[in-house]
Order: sequence, then C-alpha cells, then structure tokens
Amino acid sequence: MRWKYLILAFVFALLGVGIPGLVQDATRKYGLREAAAQSHERLRLISATLSARIERFRYLPDVVARSSEIEDLFRAGMAEAKRPDINRFLARLSNASGAVALYVTDTKGLTIAASNYDTPDSFVGHDYSYRPYFRDAMANGNGSYYAIGTTTGQPGYFLSVPIKVDDKVVGVSIVKIDLLPVEKQWRDASEHVAMADSEGIIFLSSQPDWRYTATSPISPTALAQLKQERRYGDAALTPKIRVQQSSGFDLATVENDDTSEQRLQVAAPFGEKGWTLIYFADLADIRRQEDIVAIATALAGLLVLAGITIAVQRRHGRQAAKRAFEQLEHRVAERTQQLKLSHDQLEREIAERKEAERQLSVTRSNLSQAEKLALMGQAFAGLAHEINQPLAALSTYIASTRLLLKRRQYAPIGENIDTMNEVIGRISDLTGQLKRLARRSDDDFVDVDLGAIIGRILKLLKFRFSDLGIAVSQEISPGLKVQGSAAQLEQVILNLLSNAIDAVRNRTEPRIRVSGVAEGACCVIAVDDNGPGIAADSSTQLFEPFYTTKLPGEGLGLGLATAHRIASDHGGTLSFDQSPLGGARFILRLRQNGKSALRREGEVA
Repeated sequence: MRWKYLILAFVFALLGVGIPGLVQDATRKYGLREAAAQSHERLRLISATLSARIERFRYLPDVVARSSEIEDLFRAGMAEAKRPDINRFLARLSNASGAVALYVTDTKGLTIAASNYDTPDSFVGHDYSYRPYFRDAMANGNGSYYAIGTTTGQPGYFLSVPIKVDDKVVGVSIVKIDLLPVEKQWRDASEHVAMADSEGIIFLSSQPDWRYTATSPISPTALAQLKQERRYGDAALTPKIRVQQSSGFDLATVENDDTSEQRLQVAAPFGEKGWTLIYFADLADIRRQEDIVAIATALAGLLVLAGITIAVQRRHGRQAAKRAFEQLEHRVAERTQQLKLSHDQLEREIAERKEAERQLSVTRSNLSQAEKLALMGQAFAGLAHEINQPLAALSTYIASTRLLLKRRQYAPIGENIDTMNEVIGRISDLTGQLKRLARRSDDDFVDVDLGAIIGRILKLLKFRFSDLGIAVSQEISPGLKVQGSAAQLEQVILNLLSNAIDAVRNRTEPRIRVSGVAEGACCVIAVDDNGPGIAADSSTQLFEPFYTTKLPGEGLGLGLATAHRIASDHGGTLSFDQSPLGGARFILRLRQNGKSALRREGEVA
C-alpha cells in the first residue's frame, strides 16, 4: 500500500509539475521562434526604409565634386574671391536636398567652403583630417562615417568622395545627413529598435537613453581609437544591455534607472561599415502563453487523477482553454491588423513612386517642348521677313484690283486674283511649317521620310542661313524611310542644324553640309560644319542634360540631351566626330523600315 502511495505521488508530481514544465518550455520555444520570425520581418522593412533615406543623399558628394563651380575653384588655386560664391552654391544645394550640411576640404582636410558658412557653427576653416571619412575618401575613393559633430555637437552620417581635376585629387566633397528622424518613426510605431556600429556601440535607438551605450564591453584599444576619432564626443560608452543565450535565442536584459526588463534580441547586418540593426521584441505575450499552457496541462493531469471531480475539472479546463483561445485569437487579430497597415503603407509608397515617375515624364516632355519652341523663335525672325514680302505684294494687288474695278477693266482682274491666291498659298505654306514643328509629339510611330523632314527644316531655316551668309549643301539619298514620330525626328534635325548655325556664325566663310545615306540596315544622317569643333574635355558631358558650351542666356543645355533621348527611343544612336569641314559632325543612325534592330554602338565616336 505504501508503494502505491509513492507511485501515485510520483505520477501526481509528474503530471502536475514535470509534464507542464516540459509543455511550458516547448510553448516558450515556439513563442520565441514566432517572435523571432516576426522580428526579422520588421527588421527587413526597417532596413529598407533606412537604406532608402541614406540613398537619397548618396549622390550629393559626387554632384558637388563634379560641378563646374567646384572645378573652377580648384583650377583658380582655391582663390579667396571665389569662395563666397561656392559657399552660396553649397547652401542652395543643401537647402534643396534637405542635407544638414555640404562642405569641401583641400587635400589636408582643411574646410575651404561650406553650406553653413554664415552660421556660428560654420565648418569653414576647421581641420577634419583626423576623421575617417576624409582619410577613406583620399585613400579609397569614397568614405562614410557616423559620428557626433565636433563643431556643432550634433550627430550625423557623413558621406564623402574625392574631388578630381584633370585626374588629380585636389580635395574632398562631404555631405552630412541627419538620421535622428528615423528614431522618432521607431518610437511612434511603439517599437524597440537600435543600430549599433562595428564596435557594438548603439548610436541610433527608439529609446533615447540607450544611445551611445555599448552592447558589450569595449576593448581598451578600440576605446582609444574612438576617443582619438572623437566619434561620440565625451559619451561614456558603458554597457547598458546584457545578453544571454536561452534555448538558442538571445535574451537581452536592459538596465533602467531602478528596474530591468528582458526582451528577445534579433539582429541583422546593415550594409554600412559593419553596422548591425537590432530589434528587441516584447516577451510579455510569450510569458502569458507559457502560463496559460502550463495551467491547462496541470488541469488536464489533475482531471486524470481526480476521478471524483472529473465533471467539475472538465468544466474548468474548458473555460481555461476558451480563455487561452480567445487571447490567442485576439493576438492574431492584432498582428493581422499590423500586417495590413504595413501592406497599406507599402501600397501608398508604390503609388507615390509611380506618381513621381509620371511627373518626371511630364517634366521631361515640357522641357523638350521648351527647347523646341526656343529653336523656333530663332527661325521665326527670318520667316517674319519672308512673310512681309508676300503681304506687301498682296496689298499692292488688292489696290490694283480696286482701281481696275473703278475703271471697269475686268480682264486683268482674274489674273490679279490668281496671283493673290498664289501669294496666300505661299504664306499658308510657311505658317503650316511652323504649326507642324510646334505641335507636341505623340507616341504613335508611323512611316517617316527622313529626306522630306530634312527638306522642311532646311526650308524653315533658309532665312537664317541667308541672314548669316551661311553656305548650305545637302546630299540626301532617296528612300530614307524609318518607323518613328515625325515631330520628334523634326526636333532632332532642327536641333542639330541650329547648333551648327551657332557654331559657324562667327566664321569668315561659314559652311554647313547635310548628308543622308543608307548603310546596310541603317539610315545615316550627318550634319557637318566648319566651326571650332568639340573640345576634348566636353566629350563625356555633351549629351548630359543642362550641359552647354554656350554663353549664359543662349541655351538651356537640353537640346543634345533631348535629341540623344529621342534617337535612343527610336532604337538608334546619336554620336559625334571631327568633320572633314574642320568643325564638328553629328551622326544620327536609325533603323530602316523592315530591317532588324541596330547593334548598339558607343555613344561617342
């Protein structure tokens, strides 16, 4: 009998304590796995959002380094007279982009121009040669570094590239961007997130008191290096988070003022200099689930042993199971709502991106139309003169006809009317050319005769040729037909001829030649002039938007960029070479009707 009681006590202990403990442990592991999976999903979304913010500014240092203003500054030996203009240029660019600051140093790290030149915390005159972003840009071609500003005391992320003039490094271009708004987004979402550098020091966090604390003890060597770089100013960099392993998971204990809190820590590498993005998941729900499952298991064991009270215990067990199920359903509903909100946010971002792309397309079309109308304005001066002559003749014939009517000499009146009709037809032909060229192009591609297009444009510009004394010759083979937009191709030919006119207008004997031949599957149109030609240092930027070699006010710098894009949209190419006439030659290659696609060529001959 005694052994029976011992066995019964053992079974009771096993069912009441051992099995619930095992089930509780299994439930805990399951909850940790689910929380870790959800945390990884959140990390991916947070990482994408943070990367997008950084990428918005990554181009800025290179834009500054390649700008003509900065190049002129260094070519002038960093002259003091040019620095105020450069300061204002950097300030405008910084304000337009939303960057905290833009500044330029020489090869010794001394700041010679900055966007905050007119503030008490101006970077101008400060030496930043000790900063890694300066050394990395000089040694490796680019640099990035997060630190507290030694001048302003404000933290920021620094991106840098070298400035080169004639393939020689003459300085460094640097942008400072603010990542602290990301912390507010994390806090507003009620999430515990932190970003740590390669040394394990948290520099971004949804919890402000975690910032500039270590996730693990720092070696004396690393600490000395941080102090030398003045990365985080005078921050103590003491560990605030203790991490321990449990069932294959990292559990982080965060020490607050008088209390401590334990959370599940999930980390993922972030692609910036060994950074690590850390998510701290709440364990309260997991602990509640552990307790619920343990109680349910204990109740089930008691039901087996307590046969007398089985009915009562069954009712209690069902109630406990129902509560657990309702809590689980509530948690699932909350998580589903969170995922739906994330999905809706992603859809809104996609819609905003599509709208931005649409607006970019409209802007590009408007700029193209503006360039076309600018060229038409130049051609219109000659047309106005040409239209005045037939209008004067028409006025004379009308006066003559009135005189003949008074004299009742009806025979010559018919001849006068025929002549006036010819004059009106001539004026209509001239205005029709302007209307045809001014209309916006459509997206429908039709059969286009390149020879006819060239003839119309030459006829439109013949008055400019005559006024400037330009000798124009053409050698156009018949049958040059392509699939495309006539309005767009007219704009390309008009732009190339207008550029040629600008190139030869100051020559003693200005000459322009237009030729068109069929070469295999291609129609090749060439525009030659005897102007000064293309400088070698302009060849790589010739087809870039807003680049121009003309004087200020004489061009938008969009003509060749627009022509190059139209040629590309038609499956062709636009390139340039030295002309046999001594100036520049621009070559347009397009696929003939019914021919296979062009093999792409280099953009610059």
